[in-house]
Amino acid sequence: MKSERGLSAIVATLLIILLTLIAVGIIWVVIRNVVESGGEQAEIAAKCLNVDLSVTAAQCDTGGVCNVTYTRSTGGDAINGIFIILSNGQTSNQSQVTGNVAPGDTRTELNIATTLSPAPTSAEIAPYFTDSSGREQRCNPTGTFDL
Repeated sequence: MKSERGLSAIVATLLIILLTLIAVGIIWVVIRNVVESGGEQAEIAAKCLNVDLSVTAAQCDTGGVCNVTYTRSTGGDAINGIFIILSNGQTSNQSQVTGNVAPGDTRTELNIATTLSPAPTSAEIAPYFTDSSGREQRCNPTGTFDL
């Protein structure tokens, strides 16, 4: 009988050790995923800070079709595209333009159709990057240009 009781204690100890190892493994996987996703968000935020885009001219006709000129200053990583945000103070309309805007470039996007009523009164621009999973990570819009 004594040997059976001794064997039970060993089995119980092994089960506790096994459950502890499984718990540590699960916690490690969760923490690693949180740290990796947080690191990627910090990397995107740093890229956003290094990109300086600004709207230098914008005009809209009475039909709600707008032309927007923007410039990128020097520096920063290649971007995957931009969003042009036109607003009338109540609602906004955004237009996506894919592709990099090289540092020092000035471009004009023509015939951006809006459905805003009343007509747009301001224009902003926001670059975006693509993360490792292929999702667009949009930066905050930069300075507002009043129409």
